[in-house]
Amino acid sequence: MSGYVARVRHDSPPNGTAEFDKLVESVARRWAAVDPLLPEPSHPRLNTNPLLTVSDEMGRPMAIGTMRYSWYQPGEAGRTWGVPDQHWITPLVGGSDPEGALDSLLTSWRDQLEELPSGTGSESAALLTWPSRDVCGVRPLQRHGMQPATVMAVRRRRRGVPPALPPRDVTIRLADIHDLAAVVSLVMEEHRYEEHFGSVFIQPETAEQTRRVAARALSRQPSWIWIAERRGRPVGLVWVSPPHRARWVAPLVNAAPAAYIGYGAVVEEERGQGIGTTLISHAHHALDTHGIGVTMLNYAVMNPLSGPFWHRMGYRPLWTTWEIRPALALR
Repeated sequence: MSGYVARVRHDSPPNGTAEFDKLVESVARRWAAVDPLLPEPSHPRLNTNPLLTVSDEMGRPMAIGTMRYSWYQPGEAGRTWGVPDQHWITPLVGGSDPEGALDSLLTSWRDQLEELPSGTGSESAALLTWPSRDVCGVRPLQRHGMQPATVMAVRRRRRGVPPALPPRDVTIRLADIHDLAAVVSLVMEEHRYEEHFGSVFIQPETAEQTRRVAARALSRQPSWIWIAERRGRPVGLVWVSPPHRARWVAPLVNAAPAAYIGYGAVVEEERGQGIGTTLISHAHHALDTHGIGVTMLNYAVMNPLSGPFWHRMGYRPLWTTWEIRPALALR
C-alpha cells in the first residue's frame, strides 16, 4: 500500500460528494473507453453501509469501496444462490494507477474482514463485481486470491444467430399455468447441473420456492416462458423477465429497455440437437419485436456449456463477479 492511505468512513463526507467528483469522472472515462454498454458510475453515498476509501499522499481519493454484508437464514431463497455469509464490496477505482489503487483497496478490505467478530467462517465468501472488459483489475484480483465465478452477459437487439426451426418432432409454445409441474421440473434439473460449479446450492425449500415463483409467472398473460416439447414431452424451456419485471438490471447497462433471461434449460439427453437454439430464437424474436434494447443473463464461468452457447446466441460479458471462499482466504 505504499503511497496510499486507507480509511473507513462511517460519516458523511464534509463536502458532500464533491471530494469524490474527480474520482467518479475518472472512472466514467475509463468505463466509457473500455465498454460503451457500461452505465455511468454512481456516486458513492453513505446509508447503512460504510465506505472504504484509498487516497494518495495528497489526500485525493483513488478508490472507494462500499462494504455490504448479507446473511441468509435457513429457508431463505438467497441460500440457493450462494453461501450464507456474503461479504460484498462495490469498488470505484480511478486515477492514473487503477491497478495499484485496487490492490490497496483489496488489502484494506482484508484488514476490515479480519476485524469482524463473526460471519467469516467456512460458509462465507468475499465477493465483488468488476467490469469484464476493464482488464486493469485482473492482476490485483488474482493476487488477492479471487477467482471469476459468474458472468453477467449482454445482447443487443437483433444480435446472434438467425431464427431457427426446431427439429421436426419438437414444438415450441408459450407456457401457461397447466405447465407448472413441467416448468418446476426443468428448472430444478438446471439447478442440479449448476450445483457442479458452486453457483447454486439446492436447499430443502428450493423446489417449493421455485413452484411459487413459477406459478406467479405462469398466471400472467403472456407468461414470457417458452417450453419445448418433443412428441408431447417437455424437454426444455426459456424463462424471460421483460423490462417491467427486470428493473433491477436497468442500472447495470447503458441501454434500454433491458430484459433478463433467468433460465434456459434443455434436458441432458436432448442437448446438442438444436432445441436450445430454437427456444432462444423464439424468445429473441419476441424481445426484438417488442423493441427491447438489450437482454441480459448470468452464467457460471466454469460451466462448459453456458459460455459457448450464449456467446453464439449473441451475448458477451459485461460484468464479472469475482469471489473467494471463505472470506478470510482473501490475501
